[in-house]
Amino acid sequence: MNNEFTKREDDLRDRWKASYPTEKREQFCFDGLIYYRDPNSNDDYEEVVKWENAKRKVLFFMKDTNNNPGEDYRWWEEFYTIKSIFFRNIIKCLWALNKVDVNYKPDFNNNKTIEEYTTESIQYPMAIVNVKKIAGGPRVDNESLSESYNRDKDFIKEQIRDILKPNIIVCGGGSGTIRDIAFNIYSEMEFVSYNEWCFYCKENDVLIIDDYHPSYLSRNNQTMINAVYEFYQNKNILHILGNN
Repeated sequence: MNNEFTKREDDLRDRWKASYPTEKREQFCFDGLIYYRDPNSNDDYEEVVKWENAKRKVLFFMKDTNNNPGEDYRWWEEFYTIKSIFFRNIIKCLWALNKVDVNYKPDFNNNKTIEEYTTESIQYPMAIVNVKKIAGGPRVDNESLSESYNRDKDFIKEQIRDILKPNIIVCGGGSGTIRDIAFNIYSEMEFVSYNEWCFYCKENDVLIIDDYHPSYLSRNNQTMINAVYEFYQNKNILHILGNN
């Protein structure tokens, strides 16, 4: 594919991977904007256009990959056929975050199948970014996440702030560690807490959501989207008051 956006992603990937010792490079797993089609097809340019024109650019900010050494998240053709709890919850959240507004609260008790969520969600672009690019296993401790971020913070900031430029960042777990890393990425911005889930920078229109990890068995997607709905309602009230 030949477009400037993907060239920038690929250039970042190559520089980032080269910064690691040779023995670590085989474990490097890149991520970013998700492309749903054949990476060798020009049709993938559609995903870039969708992302750049999207009202809501949703980025799922995660810990690390689970046993995916040497892979590239962006080109997972089977992404929407994976049935793991991780991807099922991401699909559902992507659907809800593009639906929720001041006048509408999505309800997950709607008898939709995962296939129906998938069909509706594929129209929306999304990005997945992991803090730790060296593939891991089922678990990673917060100390390792912090070490990875401190080592690669310039790369991560370039990926998120300079290339992807999301306006909704869903932080997945780490008992606040991922959220705190997101705050550090936007360290010069002032975020206001609307509730325990939602932190918003009005000047730059960036919403950070402090969510549970998608694989967390006790997570409740409805609780998260209720908090986001509350955020949009409060944001609307403050907007009205500010104009009076």
